[in-house]
Amino acid sequence: MAKKFYTVLILPDASSQIRRFHIAKPLLSALAVTAGLIFIAFLFLIYQAVGHTGHMLELRQLRTTANEQADLLQKFEHIENQMAKLREFDLRLRTAAGLEVKDAESSIVGVGGADTLSSSALMVAALAHQTSRTDPAAKIRTNNLGGELDRLSREMNDRNKSFQGLIGSLEAKRSLLASTPTIWPVKGWLTAGFGQRRSPFTGQRQMHEGVDIANTVGTPVIAPADGIVTYTGPLGGFGDVISVDHGHKISTFYAHLQQHKVSQGQRVRRGDVIGLVGATGRVTGPHLHYEIQVNEAPVDPTKYVIDPEAVKFLGNGESAE
Repeated sequence: MAKKFYTVLILPDASSQIRRFHIAKPLLSALAVTAGLIFIAFLFLIYQAVGHTGHMLELRQLRTTANEQADLLQKFEHIENQMAKLREFDLRLRTAAGLEVKDAESSIVGVGGADTLSSSALMVAALAHQTSRTDPAAKIRTNNLGGELDRLSREMNDRNKSFQGLIGSLEAKRSLLASTPTIWPVKGWLTAGFGQRRSPFTGQRQMHEGVDIANTVGTPVIAPADGIVTYTGPLGGFGDVISVDHGHKISTFYAHLQQHKVSQGQRVRRGDVIGLVGATGRVTGPHLHYEIQVNEAPVDPTKYVIDPEAVKFLGNGESAE
């Protein structure tokens, strides 16, 4: 008959009595199975802990990536807004300079891709992905953003070429712009305009080839544009006068001055004081008679000024001359 137990002998040392323990076979089998289960459970717990740690690291990485993408999208939106301002600035400069103005469609470099893509949609996608916890497919896709950045880069290059061309055109026109009398030579009150008027001395209708601006004696008169002084001194009924050649067949004339502050042949810049308002020559009161001539023909000075508020209309249009 087979034994139903195992005997375990324990001998502490050579002189000690042998101790015997009997362990039933079913109990030993149960202990072995239990130990095996405990070992398996321990291995499973280690596996779960390692997996959980990996998921936590992945989630943390996803959140970090989402935050970085959100910051990147905000910067992209800011750059897009700045680019829109550059487009408008380019348009304004070209319009002011009288250059060719590109239409809205041709001014933007065309590329392929979904027409629904926008920085706002990308921002929403970034925020949605940031809330995802465990799905690896929920990572922010940067392909569309990369395409938008490429488009923006190409447009910036295109805009840079546009500005380079604009600078070249403006440089070519700089001399003309600097030579164009665009400001009033003196502040005051417009007492007589350009064109036909009744003479205050004869009462007859006659052509008035400039405008009369009244102010007190000694008020500074400034050059309205760059140029070279071609004449200073007395000139009959005009009293003390100054004539300035601005180039491009444009010249200006100033009469009834109390004193001139420049000499013939002197180069002047826009804003330089060239004389003082006076009452010399044939006048009824202190004022400046101001003329602009283009191709040696008088033109209306009010058509050239860009600061009309500097001179106010006064009276019924009769000249003080």
